[in-house]
Amino acid sequence: MSPKRKAGEAVIELLRQEGVSHIFGIVGSSFLDILDPLYDDDSMQFVGVRHEQGAALMADGFSRISGAPSVCLATNGPGVLNLTYGIGSAYVAHSPVVVLAPSASRDHQYRDSTQEFDQVALFKPITKASFPINKIERLPDALRQAFRVATSGKMGPVLVDIPRDLLPGAAVDLDLLPPESYRSGQTRARGDRNLVDKATRTLLSAQRPVIVAGGGIQWSSAGEEVTRLADLLGAAIVTSYGRADAVPNDHPMFLGHLGRLGAEEGIEAIRQADVILAAGTRLSQSTTFYDNRFIPADARIVQIEIDPQEIGRNYPVAVGIEGDARAVLEDLLEQVREREPRPNPQWVAEVHDWAARRRNRLDDEGRLSTTPLKPQRVYAELRKVMPRDAIIALDAGLAPNFGQDRLNFYQPRSLMTSLDLGGLGFSFPASLGAKFAAPDRPVVNFNGDGGFLFNAQEFATAVRYNLKVVTVIMNNSCWGSEKAYQRYAFNERYVGADTNNPRYDRYAELFGGTGFYVERPEEVGDALLAALQADGPSIIEIPTDPDEMPRPARLAEVQAPT
Repeated sequence: MSPKRKAGEAVIELLRQEGVSHIFGIVGSSFLDILDPLYDDDSMQFVGVRHEQGAALMADGFSRISGAPSVCLATNGPGVLNLTYGIGSAYVAHSPVVVLAPSASRDHQYRDSTQEFDQVALFKPITKASFPINKIERLPDALRQAFRVATSGKMGPVLVDIPRDLLPGAAVDLDLLPPESYRSGQTRARGDRNLVDKATRTLLSAQRPVIVAGGGIQWSSAGEEVTRLADLLGAAIVTSYGRADAVPNDHPMFLGHLGRLGAEEGIEAIRQADVILAAGTRLSQSTTFYDNRFIPADARIVQIEIDPQEIGRNYPVAVGIEGDARAVLEDLLEQVREREPRPNPQWVAEVHDWAARRRNRLDDEGRLSTTPLKPQRVYAELRKVMPRDAIIALDAGLAPNFGQDRLNFYQPRSLMTSLDLGGLGFSFPASLGAKFAAPDRPVVNFNGDGGFLFNAQEFATAVRYNLKVVTVIMNNSCWGSEKAYQRYAFNERYVGADTNNPRYDRYAELFGGTGFYVERPEEVGDALLAALQADGPSIIEIPTDPDEMPRPARLAEVQAPT
């Protein structure tokens, strides 16, 4: 007979079996039975945050960098409700975050009791699965199912609703099973051989091939396969929005990312493509805008996607292959090699020219001399001293978005953005989660002045756990993205677009961190180097030009038809 465990102990043992090292949340009366075993156990850490949104975003950041499942835990009602933005972020990023969500006691449900909400229904649109358990005996199966779903196929968050009366005093029969005995682990779905053959023939017929590397390349660690295929085919490489770290940026065929504030050179290359290999990407709106401004209408598209529902969803395909990005690319590489490809030398030379032009463009931005500083100049200075292994978190908003094209990424899982969710306040808690996942790597977070205040309270968390995370706040005293719309679509009739802010360097010092205030370009690099050496978290505040507002990519959506 299986040994009996207290319900709270059973939860911790099941999480330990899954390799969970951190639980993110705020202490709550509904799950003290789960926390109590941790009093005598330092193999798993409960990370107490200052807002449940921060807990969910930290879990998202942890999973994005580690590639492993993470856990967040909040008390029922308002605590669980506060998780929604962070879990929505994990859903968009396909992060395997497991939410343990205590709910109202069973005797009190459906009576509008204290802190009662239909949490299962609330989370269904933003999770891969959201389900309750109604008897404590089902707890082991429920948690195994949660991790099974969260880590399978196209990964994503899962919520397990646990009525709060199930835990106190309960005991559970618990067989400790290794995860590989109840889920597939690292199985990589290979594509149909006939379709791989057809895709090979399509790619070999290309004169101007371009590879678009997306999130599937990151999650399957397929950057090397992309670069090797690009070398064989003579293909340009661009990345989808938010995925600029999918391949090493110093590869000679790399031309930057697509989407908002995308690399001009990469955009120019894909506009001329006759064959596009969309590898691990659904070609989302943030990457393509769902039109033909980047993707030529006559280009033949070979799409690799682990989710078959995404194949051909946004653009018609010449070949669509369902499968894991790395596994399919391995098969493509084998077949391409066997057929002795002959890259188009004129196209390869043109791609190299675009790569050189991109380097020159970014170098030229290092000579911008206006004050306050342009964001482009800030990134030019930071690029000189940024560690090669740094993890970069870019918030939504104008100033952080400049960074994706202007910072270099050399290792996989080095960049985090809010992707298609486009939500402010994402990057700072996510960067803390990233530091828990990779304590030996430098972590640098970028915020605008508005976005930082969405989750600024988590600076207390960073100080408490002595997380050496550097936050760069580019302060233009406005909601830059929205003000740009008002400039170009509403004749500079600004309403609600300007902000007032504290001195963020002093904010850091008040919490026990280190603050830097930088106004001159020659101080930027030195400030970053000093911040990276600081004992604990730090903030570098840099006033930036409020008039640096590029024309919005989706301007037509807010302009009245003429």
